[in-house]
Amino acid sequence: MNSTFIPRSEEIGNSDAAEDLYGLGVRLGFYLQALAMILYMFGDRKTYGTGLKIASGSITVSILASWFSYAAQAQFSPSEAIIVLFYLTSLSLPAKYTLINPRTIKGESIGVFTLILTELATCAALLWTFATLVDTLPRLETPNLGFFFAPVSLTGWFRYLALAYFVIDATTSLISVSKMFQVLHIAWKPDGSSESESLSSDKEEQIKELIMWKGWLIYVAGLYWVFSIVAIETTLVWNHLTPLNDLGSPGQLIPFVTGVILLLDSIAVVAREHFIRYLEMANPICDYWLFVLWLLGQGYRIQLRYKLSFLRKLPYPRDEESGVWLRNKSESRSSC
Repeated sequence: MNSTFIPRSEEIGNSDAAEDLYGLGVRLGFYLQALAMILYMFGDRKTYGTGLKIASGSITVSILASWFSYAAQAQFSPSEAIIVLFYLTSLSLPAKYTLINPRTIKGESIGVFTLILTELATCAALLWTFATLVDTLPRLETPNLGFFFAPVSLTGWFRYLALAYFVIDATTSLISVSKMFQVLHIAWKPDGSSESESLSSDKEEQIKELIMWKGWLIYVAGLYWVFSIVAIETTLVWNHLTPLNDLGSPGQLIPFVTGVILLLDSIAVVAREHFIRYLEMANPICDYWLFVLWLLGQGYRIQLRYKLSFLRKLPYPRDEESGVWLRNKSESRSSC
């Protein structure tokens, strides 16, 4: 009897989810977008976050829509569901502090609503996953393991610890969402100013006090970004999942290219900001050394003039036969 051999990697998980939700291009795209959001916080305080809300939020919304479709139809395993949510949260944490810029918020209200939608949907998905989906979703031959600095079962104690954490996270997210609505209200509240997209200084101060942005949050976002990457990649390995690694597929290429473009733009913004700052710091030093070089040049010119004047005072050699004074040695040699 003939039997068809099916590799183990093809039997585990959902092949469609491996392509649509956590393929290599999708994961790399979100990793790069999250890194770009973190780098933007080191750039120009006046313009950071401009134009990023729609670009990043639209891809996040599409991934979340697909995730809810798979979850409602029980078409993927709990470990696959958690992988997708982890890379979404790795982006949402820095995005909350990068995109809410008081100076650019007025002209990007649609992007802020997109950010609010993704924040609420991600929190709901995390609570739904650890409350019920880890029990109701099919395992699809996966060991059903997650990452907590070691392999842990998703149906054991880790489930309740994660559920408690995400309840707290959802509470803080609701507070953040309420602040976003207050920010929009302040930004669009008529105050008799011009119709431009820039805010008055009073409104900017109100929004800053409302957001209460802290510098140390940059480093928290960076650490969480690293933790998320480690958790996602180890969960893939421990559950023997085989995501699609073909970057030529449109579903992989779109988020990957978006991540690359945002990362390059963030590097350019940070480099320009710090390069200008270093130039401003270096200007006094450069002026000092230019002055020193000018003084040395003037001293060298004075020395040359002194030598020339001294040479002019020396008597020229005289031709003994004609008695004519010779101006240089060549004339004296020719006379000889």
